Amino acid sequence: MCLKAELCEGKGPGQGLGTIRSAVIHEVEQGIEAIRLLDDITFRKLGNRTGSVGDQFRHNLDFMNAFLNGIRIGRIDYSRRERDERVAKSRHYAIEQFESVISRLKNLQRPDLGAMISVASEIDSTVWTMSSVIREMEFVHSHTVHHHALIAAKLAGLGVSMKEQFGVSQSTLAYWRRAA
Repeated sequence: MCLKAELCEGKGPGQGLGTIRSAVIHEVEQGIEAIRLLDDITFRKLGNRTGSVGDQFRHNLDFMNAFLNGIRIGRIDYSRRERDERVAKSRHYAIEQFESVISRLKNLQRPDLGAMISVASEIDSTVWTMSSVIREMEFVHSHTVHHHALIAAKLAGLGVSMKEQFGVSQSTLAYWRRAA
């Protein structure tokens, strides 16, 4: 059983940790690019009881901040999110906040990524489980891709198309390349 993420990698100590962080940063950068392509009306337009595109981006940012703030205190609680409505209302503010997340991700050191961390259950707030920072980073990446897919679907319903790979997991992109 692995006790530190660095020791569990197949490539040797610490080689894959930067790849995972880079994937998260890349996904955030795709989100920023998407926000820049939108106008204010499209960003804030409410639709089909799932909120606006801005609300979806705010939700992603909330999870990222819960993750990053949790690293600092050794406990991640995704249910205690900030829910800063300014992110959902202002494209410029949202971009600023996502750029701050990228900076915070880049500043994480290898020991931070390999550390163990407690994570609160989203089902029962009294239950805490052990995880690793790198595993939670994988979760945040997957969660972000999933919500980018929801954003792409919402935008398609508004007549706005995104890049084909926006909101598509890396494993699906690899499958598409192999199948082509």
